[in-house]
Amino acid sequence: HLTVHALPGAEGGAAPPAIGVVAATAPTAVQHSVTAVAAVLLSLLTSPRHALGGDSDSSAALVRLMLGESPQEVAALLLPAAPGAGWVVVRGRLGRPRSGPAAGAGAGRDPVQLAALGTALGTPYLDLRGRDVYALVPTTPGAPAADPAAAHRLGWTLGFSAPSATADLAVAANQAERALRHALAAGVPAGRHRDQDLSVHSLVPAADATALARARFAALAGAPSPGYHVLLETLRSWLAHHGSWDRTATALDLHRNTVRQRIGRIAELLDLDLHDPDVRMELWFALRWLPGERPAGESPGPSATPPPPDVEPG
Repeated sequence: HLTVHALPGAEGGAAPPAIGVVAATAPTAVQHSVTAVAAVLLSLLTSPRHALGGDSDSSAALVRLMLGESPQEVAALLLPAAPGAGWVVVRGRLGRPRSGPAAGAGAGRDPVQLAALGTALGTPYLDLRGRDVYALVPTTPGAPAADPAAAHRLGWTLGFSAPSATADLAVAANQAERALRHALAAGVPAGRHRDQDLSVHSLVPAADATALARARFAALAGAPSPGYHVLLETLRSWLAHHGSWDRTATALDLHRNTVRQRIGRIAELLDLDLHDPDVRMELWFALRWLPGERPAGESPGPSATPPPPDVEPG
């Protein structure tokens, strides 16, 4: 019985280093755990993040950012030197929402757990915030994909953006956030955002679609608490979950009555019947063309209609 774990640290297209275990009988669950811990500890030695002098590019990128350079200018220090290299943004949560402190409490602060998560995602660029993690995964054509199953065994539920250019990382972050909410609501280990090249969106000029979207939701601009952006995210999640109060509440970590109240308020402000499937379809398309929702290459120019008054750009 042969068990092999790939380790980070391969360079120049070479095969990654690995740890192999050979046994005469099938390994037990305890033996699997010992091997997994060994792989995590060895990854601390082989990962470019931890190798002596291997983090100089990341340090240089941080210095340049703090001295005023843009992410696009410093990305070359962090991305693989390959055509088509970009990023996938990953958003993760440890444990299930509303499950209390006992659900994986403290595990996210464990350096071994964090190293194991970085190994599963194939990146050293992790930002841990309590039970939440944000990660940037460099991508190149043909590169090995992240392993959501390995991350899920550590207790993480993940959302992945579509591959993105550095200039569109804010859009990718929104995609990853919504993919995570979908995964939490559906009870699956990971969700992924996928763009469709052939769709109705490709038939509408970007400037016209964005102007129409802003006009469609202008009535929400002066809404009192919870405010414009929160109402839009509630509507987006409710539409994405086909009007399910329970799944929307799970995705947003809210009580279902709060979701009902917000959707009712949106229907009142927009003066629309949200039970009409045609209305839902129009609102879903309009949401995708609001500022900050489309990659830079699909965004309208500076002459586009400004956002509604008293609303910060999304």
